[in-house]
Amino acid sequence: MSHTEILKPRPHVTLKLSFDADQNGSELVHSLVADNPGTPDPNPTHGPYADSLYFAPGEQVSVQITCSGSRAKRFDSFQIIDCVFITRPQVVQRGRDLPTRYAAPSPFLQAIGACFPMALDFYAVADNSGSGIEPIHTDERIVTQYWKRTLDIGLTPGLWSLSFAMTVRITRGLGSVDEIRVFSFDPEAEVGGAGTVKR
Repeated sequence: MSHTEILKPRPHVTLKLSFDADQNGSELVHSLVADNPGTPDPNPTHGPYADSLYFAPGEQVSVQITCSGSRAKRFDSFQIIDCVFITRPQVVQRGRDLPTRYAAPSPFLQAIGACFPMALDFYAVADNSGSGIEPIHTDERIVTQYWKRTLDIGLTPGLWSLSFAMTVRITRGLGSVDEIRVFSFDPEAEVGGAGTVKR
């Protein structure tokens, strides 16, 4: 391995999650955004893995969670009470005279098993500063929580049903009662493997 290869930065993506303080449903809008615009889209829209999240082997993953809300409804901020990834490994080998094999419990090296509670180690930025999200309405307030840590993707290919759930406290103006809400998303996830977009 050359000195240049040792210093080569690891690929990096950001898992961006968002919701509105006043939305009726509990679904989080989610997308993976690659730092390098020259890489293929990590959110395939065609082929057998459309609408799944594609992680490159060895990749680092940052997480940011954005909440928008109406100033007229006195939206102030949100606090993350808990958040957890749950991964359900899928079959990666099955066939005649072949042993059935499943993917590892999780694509994340930090996870020992299928459940990975994220450390509540976030910092908040309000009103668009660095969030990359422009308000749709002029009275919209936006708060983004950035996770201070990263997740590391393993090198072994695999398929998972990936779920993420979080509980948040939504705060509004003085005199308003805080709201406790649960939001989630539930896509398929893949690391490497045949038939997917490679980076």
